[in-house]
Amino acid sequence: MTARRSMVAMLGLAAAAAFAASRPAAAQAVPGVTDTEVKIGVHLSLSGPASFVGQGARVGTTLALKEINDHGGVNGRKLVAVYVDDKGSPDGGVSASRRLVDEEKVFMVLGAGTSTSTVPVLPYFERSGVPYLVSLASDPAVVEKFRRNVYSGATASQATMTAGMADFVMGKFKPKRLAIMQCDQGHCMSGAPRVKGFLEKAGVAVTVTNFNSGDTDFTGQIQQIKSFNPDLVFVYGLAADGPRIFPQLRRAGITAQIVADTSLADPAVARNAGKSADGFCAFWFGGSQFIDDKTGPTGEWLKALDTNNIERPANTPNLYSMMLYSDVYVAAEAMRRAGRDLTRDNFMQALDTGIQGFVAGKDGFWTFAKPIGLPRSFTATDHAGNRAVQPVCSENGIFKPAA
Repeated sequence: MTARRSMVAMLGLAAAAAFAASRPAAAQAVPGVTDTEVKIGVHLSLSGPASFVGQGARVGTTLALKEINDHGGVNGRKLVAVYVDDKGSPDGGVSASRRLVDEEKVFMVLGAGTSTSTVPVLPYFERSGVPYLVSLASDPAVVEKFRRNVYSGATASQATMTAGMADFVMGKFKPKRLAIMQCDQGHCMSGAPRVKGFLEKAGVAVTVTNFNSGDTDFTGQIQQIKSFNPDLVFVYGLAADGPRIFPQLRRAGITAQIVADTSLADPAVARNAGKSADGFCAFWFGGSQFIDDKTGPTGEWLKALDTNNIERPANTPNLYSMMLYSDVYVAAEAMRRAGRDLTRDNFMQALDTGIQGFVAGKDGFWTFAKPIGLPRSFTATDHAGNRAVQPVCSENGIFKPAA
């Protein structure tokens, strides 16, 4: 190559570099971002014992995305979701997350899986730096170690939930002897011991029995509970476990008060457990109203599912539908605040500084959203977005706020 050609080539490269540097950030290589769309990943438990979690989450995600896109998207871009089944398992969570980030090249990931499928992927997201908004998993590992790019959205932290559960149990029922039935899911294994610790510090005698989600025969556990003669039985499990456990407790002659964790605050539990569920209490953080309240914002949200022809598997919408609906809007609001030149860094900065008491539909911009969520707030040093939990009790198959 002659000196003249070499100089021309160098000038061409310099001009190309200058042009690339002058292009808007959105037009450069930001994973998942094009001029017309933002691709987000959602890993969720669509199969396995917690399949109702993922199925419900998808209902809420689908409605929020349709509303947002029908109104022009975010800063002129449509939001496109890629769903991957994490099977509610550790290996499934890792596989789903790697597929979303490494193969699908999504901009950010919504964690709509169980604690079991979420906790194992935290180190991967920490290394990758991809924004990860965990909507459902309540395991303390999500927020107890601060990670710059990991946020907890709809769910309250284990510290908040377990302290609130123990305070409610002690304040309302004042048990002397209490039995915990603890499942094998991640939130059970991490949460139940904390509740036990709070209760024992308050002077309550506690025994613990273990079971696997999906079990149908609890004879051994119930015999142990019956011999302990508790004032209260605390079931820490999945919504599908309640309708199997409650009738067996009652048929065995156990009349003690039943309290359950947040996962059992589900209309299907009261409906499928029948009379054995009368008077049982659980804990709710899906929104300002319970999901079967057909008035106010929740009533409008339920109507919107019909209006928008959102596909709903059996026993959905549920708690997880409401949680994901609200958190999709949290992500959309952070993207809006980040501006047209969207990057992962300015998206996370917007979460840290712009999401303060945020409820879509009450914020003045997302006026078409249904304001069903509990307020979300983040700071640059605190990524636990929700700190509220509401005790509810079942009366004739309907949950109402605990008196």
